[in-house]
Amino acid sequence: MLHVVLSAARLSVGVMVLAVVAATAQGQAQAPASQPAEPEPGAPESRPASLPVGEPEPRRWLTLEELAAELGFEASYDRRRVRIDRENPFGIGYRQTTRDYRFEETLGLRGAGALVDERVAHFDFAARWGLSQERFSESRPVRDLREDPHGDVLEYDLNLNLLPRGRISADAFASRNDSRVPRAFLPSLDRSTERYGAELRYNDAVLPMRLSFEHLFDELTSRTRELSDDEERGTDKLEYEATWQINEFHSLRLNYQYEDRRERYSGGDYRFDTVRNYLTLDHALRFGPDHRSSWETVARFQDESGDLARDQAEVNTRLRLQHTDSLSSFYSAQYLREAYQDLKSDTWRGEAGLTHQLADTLTSTLQLYGLRQGADENPDYSEWGGLASAAYSKDNAWGRFSANLTYNRAATDFSDGDRYGTVLNESVTFRDPLNAYLYRTDVRRLSIVVTDVNRRRIYLPGKDYVVLPLGRYTALRRVPTGSIADRETVFVSYTYRLPVDRQIQRDRVDLRIQQDLKFGLTPYYAASFQFEDVDYAQRVPYLERDINRHRLGATYRRPRWSVGLEYEYNDDTTDPYQAAHFNADAVLLNNSWLQLDAKGDLSQFWFRGTGGLSERDSLLVDLGASARALLARDFEATGSAMYRYEDDSTYGITHGVDLTAGLQWRIGLFALSFELEYDVLSLSGSRDDGLSVWLKLKRDIPILATGAP
Repeated sequence: MLHVVLSAARLSVGVMVLAVVAATAQGQAQAPASQPAEPEPGAPESRPASLPVGEPEPRRWLTLEELAAELGFEASYDRRRVRIDRENPFGIGYRQTTRDYRFEETLGLRGAGALVDERVAHFDFAARWGLSQERFSESRPVRDLREDPHGDVLEYDLNLNLLPRGRISADAFASRNDSRVPRAFLPSLDRSTERYGAELRYNDAVLPMRLSFEHLFDELTSRTRELSDDEERGTDKLEYEATWQINEFHSLRLNYQYEDRRERYSGGDYRFDTVRNYLTLDHALRFGPDHRSSWETVARFQDESGDLARDQAEVNTRLRLQHTDSLSSFYSAQYLREAYQDLKSDTWRGEAGLTHQLADTLTSTLQLYGLRQGADENPDYSEWGGLASAAYSKDNAWGRFSANLTYNRAATDFSDGDRYGTVLNESVTFRDPLNAYLYRTDVRRLSIVVTDVNRRRIYLPGKDYVVLPLGRYTALRRVPTGSIADRETVFVSYTYRLPVDRQIQRDRVDLRIQQDLKFGLTPYYAASFQFEDVDYAQRVPYLERDINRHRLGATYRRPRWSVGLEYEYNDDTTDPYQAAHFNADAVLLNNSWLQLDAKGDLSQFWFRGTGGLSERDSLLVDLGASARALLARDFEATGSAMYRYEDDSTYGITHGVDLTAGLQWRIGLFALSFELEYDVLSLSGSRDDGLSVWLKLKRDIPILATGAP
C-alpha cells in the first residue's frame, strides 16, 4: 500500500513540474520578441519604463536556462526459438517459437533552471509520457498463445540542489529508467529502475557531516517468458556519516547505515528479506618523522534480522612503524564475533611483520601470525604460522629480470570434534572447464549459500550452479544457462563436519621467474608446491591435499598485438590435469574513423580422473571482436561478436554466439538509433536462439533554449 501511495505522489510531482514549466514557457513566449540593445560600456544602467526611478527591480523566483520538448518513436521485434531433443522410443522432442512486437510513441519535456538564484537552488528535469502497444505470440506443440497488451508509460528524472555554496546544502532526486541488459551467450533482459532520495550536508573543514536517504527498486523482465528470469529487488537505505578532522594527520570517522532489503529472485518464488543495522568507527593517526608511521583502528558492528541474517562485531587495530628509509615493521590485533543461522564463533588474531627494501631491487617480508576461534555448539579451531617472501627486480642487458619467492608454513588444530564448523564468504572463482573446490572437507551440501562479491545477489542451486561431492571434498560447477559468468568470483558460505580431532601441518612454496626482453618477448616459469601432514585422534581416512603445479610459457607483445602460449601441469590430489593455453589479441585498425579489435583464447585440458572423477578431456575456444566506425560527423556504427566452443568428453559440445550491431545518427534536431542482437546457445540435446531489433527516433523541439548541438 505504501508503495502505491509513493508512486502516486511521485506521479503527482511529475505532473506539477510539467504544468509549472509549461506555464512559465508560455509566459516567456508571450514576451516581446525584440530585446533592447546591450548598453555601451560605461553607460548608465537602463531600467524598465514601467518602474519608477529608485524602485528595486522585482525578484525573479523562477529562471529557466533550458526548456525543450521532444517527440519519440520506438519499435522493437524479438523472436526466440527453443528446441529440446528427447531420447525416447517415439523420438518426440519439443519446439517452441516466441515472437514479440512492440511500438511506443512518446512526448517528452526537459529543462533546467534556478529558483530565486543560482546560489539558492538549481534544478534540472526530464519527463516522458507515451503510449505502448505489444503483440506476443507463442507457437508450441500443444496450444498456441497470443495476446495484445497495451498501456501508457511515464518516465522522469528530477534533480534539485539547494544552497550549493552554503555551509548547509541539500540534494533531492527522483527518477525512473527503463534500459536493456545484454548478456553474453544468454538472452538480454529488460530492466526498470526507480530511485529517489535526499541528502543533507554540513560542509565544514573540521566536522563535515552527511545524512542521506535512498530508495531503489530494480525489476528485471525477460522478453522470453519461458526462461523464468523475472525478479525484483528493492532497498531502502538511511545513512549518517561524520568525520572529525582533528588535524591534517589525525581523524575520526563515524558511519551508520540502516538498510531494508527486499528481494525476489528469478527461477521461482524465492524471497530474501533482510533488515540491517551497521555501525563503523574509524580512527587514523600519522606520526613520526615526516609522518611516515601510522596507527589505524576500525570498530564495526552489524545487526541483521530476516532471511540469511548475519551478525558481526569486530575490533581491528594496526600499527606501522617506519624505522628507516628501508626498514619498517607492522603489528595488528583483531577480535571478531560472528553469528550466522544460529552458529556463533569468536576469533582472536594477532600478527607481526617486518619489511625491508634494498634499493629498488629487492623487497623482503617476514610475517608471523596466530589465531584462535571458539564456537558455541561447534568445534574449536586454532592456527599459527609464518610467511617469508622476497621480490627481486632489476634491469639487465637484455631487458628486465624479476622473480618472486614465497614460503608459507601453517599448523592447524581442530578440537572438540564430531561437530560442525562454519565458513563465511569464502572466495571462489569459476573457470571453465575446471571445477571450483571448497577449502574445507565434509561440507554439508544443504548449507551452501552462494552470493556475488557485493552480497547483493544470491545464486540458486540447480539453476546457477551444481554441487559435486567428490569423496570428502566438494566442488561447484556453474550452469551454462545460469547467471554466473565464466571467470566470475563469488562468495560461498557453508558449514562442514569435523568427525574427529586432528592436526594439520601445511607447507607451501610459490615461485615465479620472468625475463622481459627488449624486443617484446617475456618468457616465464611459475611453480607451486604444497605438502600436508595430518595427525589423527582416531584412525579415520583423510585425504591429504598435496599440490605440484608448474606453468611454463611466454608472451610476445607489440604495440598493436600480442600472443601468448603456456603449458600447465597440475598434479593435485583432488583433480589432477594437464593443459595447454594459447591467447592472442590485436588492434586491427585504429584511425580517426574506424577502430577494430579482436581477441581469442584456446585451451585444451586433459584430466587424469581421481577421487570419484572420471578421466576426461575438454577443448575450450573463445573468439571475440568489436568495431566502432565514425561514418560521418554525427553518424556512428558499433558492433561486437563473441563465440564460444566447448567440447567436453563428459558434458558434450557447447556452442555460444552473441552478435550485436548498432547505428546512432543525428541530423540536426533528429536522432536515430538502431540496434540488433542475435544470440545462440546450443547445448547437448537442446538449442536456444533469438533475434532482437530496436529502432528509436527522436525529434527535439526547442521552446526556450536547448542543449542539442
